[in-house]
Amino acid sequence: MEDYDVVIVGAGVGGLALGCALVSNGRRACILEARPRVTPSKRGLTLQPNGLETLQQLGVLNQVVRIGAKTTRVSWYEVRKGPLATLDYSILDHPFNYLLTVVPSELELVLREAFSRRGGVIYDSTFFRETLRTRFGRVIKAERNGSPVEFSAKIVVGADGENSGVRRALQIPARIKKYPDDFLFMLARPMPSLRLEARQYGARGKLVGFFPTRSATYIFYYIPGTRLQQLRSRGLQSFLGELVNIEPEVADSLVGLRSWEDIAHVSPRRVDVNSWVADRAALLGDAVHALDPSWAQGANMALQDAVALSNTIERCFALDDFSTNALKGYERIRRKQAEFAQISAERTAQLTTTENRFYYWLGKRILKRTGRNRELMRVALRASCGLIDHFSVQERIRFLI
Repeated sequence: MEDYDVVIVGAGVGGLALGCALVSNGRRACILEARPRVTPSKRGLTLQPNGLETLQQLGVLNQVVRIGAKTTRVSWYEVRKGPLATLDYSILDHPFNYLLTVVPSELELVLREAFSRRGGVIYDSTFFRETLRTRFGRVIKAERNGSPVEFSAKIVVGADGENSGVRRALQIPARIKKYPDDFLFMLARPMPSLRLEARQYGARGKLVGFFPTRSATYIFYYIPGTRLQQLRSRGLQSFLGELVNIEPEVADSLVGLRSWEDIAHVSPRRVDVNSWVADRAALLGDAVHALDPSWAQGANMALQDAVALSNTIERCFALDDFSTNALKGYERIRRKQAEFAQISAERTAQLTTTENRFYYWLGKRILKRTGRNRELMRVALRASCGLIDHFSVQERIRFLI
C-alpha cells in the first residue's frame, strides 16, 4: 500500500490544479487517472479572469499564456441581420482583463509537468473503485492493468467529473439535470481575421461561436437536442456549409474537418449535491457543480475550487482535523459563487439559445443595452467572469429597463 497525504481521483484541470497547490505546500500527493494518456482535444477552453488569476497563484500562468490566444473583445451578431453588441473585457478593473483560449489537452500537459516537477505522482490507467474510512485516514482501492492496487491517505478528493465515482462511493446524493440541448465543439484551422476578437452569432434556437487559439479556431455550435439527428442526417458537408453561411471567413479553415469523428458532442448537465465534503473526503469541479456551458465557467470554477480546497486542507493538517466540519470551510467559500454561476448560466442560455420568440427578443434587448452601457457591461462581465457572486436588485432592473 502506497501512502500519501492526499489522493486525488481525476487528472483533469481541477485535479491537476489541486495537486500543484498541495505539492507546492510540501504535501505528498498523487493523482489517479483512468485514461492511459492525455489525448489531443477536439475543442477549445476559454480561461476567464477568475481562472487566469488562479493560474497566477499556482505559478503557471506564464506557461499557459504561451499555449493560448488572448481575446479582449467578443462581438455578438444576429445571423444574417448584423451586429448586436461588442463586449469589451479590457474595461474590467482586474489584472487579467482578457480571455485566453487554449486547447484543454495542452493545458493539462502544462499542469502535469508542473505537478510532476514539484514532486507529485500521476498514476495513469488507474481506475478508482472504492474508499474506506479507517481510524487514521482513508484507504483508496483502485485497479491498474487488471490488478488491484491500494493507497492510504489522510484525505481523498474526487475531481472526477459529473459522474464522479468518488461521490458515489461516499454515498453523497446528487441531483443531475439534463439540459434539452446539445453542443458540438471542434478545432478548425486558424482564421487570419480572428485575432484579438472572438465572434458569436445567434438566432432563435441557434448559437455559434468562433474563438482564436494559438494554432486553431475553436468553434462551438449549439442546437436543440431534438434537431441533432436531423443535422447529422444531412451530412457533414451540409453542416460545414451552414457554418460558412454564418461566417464566410471560416471557409478555408474548415478543410481539416473530414468526418464527424473530428467533432466533439456534449449533452450538458447540471449537478447539485447536498454536501461537497465528507469525513476525510472532498469533491470539486463538475463532481459538485457542473453547469450549462453558456458562461464557459466550468474549468475556471474548478481552478478556484482547487486553491480554496488546498488552503482548507492546509488548515486541516495544522489542526490534525479532517472531519466533515473541518472541511466545510472550503464549501462555505465556494458554494455561493458556484450556485450563482449555475443559475445565471441557465438564464443566459434561456435568452440566447431559446426557440421562444419572446425570450429571444428579450435576450437581444438585454444584449444591446449591455453593449451600449459601459457600466452595465462591466457588471455583466464581472458576473460571467466569476468575479462576483450575486446581482443586486437594482442591477437586475437595469438590465431590463
